[in-house]
Amino acid sequence: MKNIVLAMFLVLVTFGAAFAQFLDSDSTEVTVIVNSTIEVPGPSQALFNNPWYTCVRNFYVSTTGNDSNNGTSASTPWKTLQHADTTSRTGGDCINVAPGTYRQNLIVQHGGNAPTATGYVAYRCQTLDGCHITAPANLNYLFSAFYGGNFLIIDGFELDGTNFQVGSCFGTGDQSYGGRTGAFQAGASSHHLWIMNSILHHCGLSGIQFADKEYFYSIHNTSYHNSYTGPYYVQGSGISFVAVQCIQAGGSNCYTSAISGVPASAYSYVPSGNDTATFNQALGRYAPFHNVVAWNVVYNNRVTTNTTGYQGSGIACGSHTDGNGIIMDTFLDDPTNTYPYPYQTLVLNNVSYYNGGRGVHIFDANNVTVANNTVFDNITDTCITGRSTTNGELSQQGGVNNVWINNVSKPVDDIHHQICSFVAGNGGNSATTDINDSYQNNVITGLNGSPCLYDNDRIYWSCSNNKCNTDPGYVNATPGAAGDVNGNSVGGTWIPGNSNFAITGSSPANNYVVSPAPSWMPAQNVDAGACHHSLTTCPNPGTTNY
Repeated sequence: MKNIVLAMFLVLVTFGAAFAQFLDSDSTEVTVIVNSTIEVPGPSQALFNNPWYTCVRNFYVSTTGNDSNNGTSASTPWKTLQHADTTSRTGGDCINVAPGTYRQNLIVQHGGNAPTATGYVAYRCQTLDGCHITAPANLNYLFSAFYGGNFLIIDGFELDGTNFQVGSCFGTGDQSYGGRTGAFQAGASSHHLWIMNSILHHCGLSGIQFADKEYFYSIHNTSYHNSYTGPYYVQGSGISFVAVQCIQAGGSNCYTSAISGVPASAYSYVPSGNDTATFNQALGRYAPFHNVVAWNVVYNNRVTTNTTGYQGSGIACGSHTDGNGIIMDTFLDDPTNTYPYPYQTLVLNNVSYYNGGRGVHIFDANNVTVANNTVFDNITDTCITGRSTTNGELSQQGGVNNVWINNVSKPVDDIHHQICSFVAGNGGNSATTDINDSYQNNVITGLNGSPCLYDNDRIYWSCSNNKCNTDPGYVNATPGAAGDVNGNSVGGTWIPGNSNFAITGSSPANNYVVSPAPSWMPAQNVDAGACHHSLTTCPNPGTTNY
């Protein structure tokens, strides 16, 4: 097996530049694939075939392998993913995993060394979503990274929490690994983590749960049927970024650990490479955004009351707050809870539906841009809608300098008549006052076709800058039905409706976007919502299992 450096070719496509770089097993042949199609939310075969990262060295894992092998060729693979995580790992290493079912978990402590195409360690299934990873035991995470597991990519896996035996399918966080206060390390969480083209389901907390560092990326995934009960925590969501904390050397509002330890806690990180490069998603560049949730499908994530987790019972009905599709949650440092996260986060081109909580929820978080998302029939958890508070498919509760543009929202009324297309205000337990938020070119409809506004957001929102009381014209979207016992969410009982969120030719979302478009906006985003008007079906969840 030779060490192989994959060539990269810049190809002009209809929606911008795309890299073509894909190695076929042990061959040195490079296949150039021109991706001329429109991106669709969910796992992407085009992105999987043409990753922006480059493999300098290739290693192999197979269900028929042996950890005594050298792992350097497809004919001498290792048997376990964990065996690949050694001190010999370095940027440009790719762990190629053969399709099959693996009852094992992965804790990465040896990642790459730089935010560049050859700086990451990538764990990559050889067939898109053909590697089915199931839980071998009760775990915090099925896949995780901590301490030195920085600059890591997970690409093309199915992560299955095996009926909620696992906290989160993939993620990182200080509390899970006892960091922050010990001499071993203050700040166990890893940074520069990517999960791409993957399907995550049946995890008790969240499909994706990132916390306590930054440079987190969730791109083209499907996260469903998570959050039913928290084995170690209380509640979760389909995709959750919580207590995101900056690590820049000398950065304003960046917590700096006073505790020295090994390995280093990365609070003196100096941005470089893709961190600072001009926005180009085909090249893995998202500056000025430090955290990105883009092109994901999130559905049927909900908290339930009647599921018993291995660490205790389900969550009492009156305590339900989450089960959201996507949440950006409490962007304050975890150690002191006093430093607001100062850098930008992007939530772009996602489709969120049938979740127990909100479709997209920004809670106590600043500098978040929410753009071109499509939401429908969320807040289906009757434990949430049964309370006196008003909830929104799109929800802004506490935040400064947040931007909401080009989103499409259509709620389904419930018996309590408390679901809005959009809710904005200081809200709930948020410690942050809404200041300087902005709302443009959003399309909303439903019982409360005008947004439900409170505090300063009554000033920031205008129906002259958005389309209120306007049905977005989905091709075929019909409500689902959640089980219900005496007003309590049953969760697992779910009768899906139709979930095609492509927009019709006469849709008010057609060609309704902020103009001029921001410099970072993908060229295909000429319509409000996540589904381009040329699509007949949208999204591509990669699964039909509810």
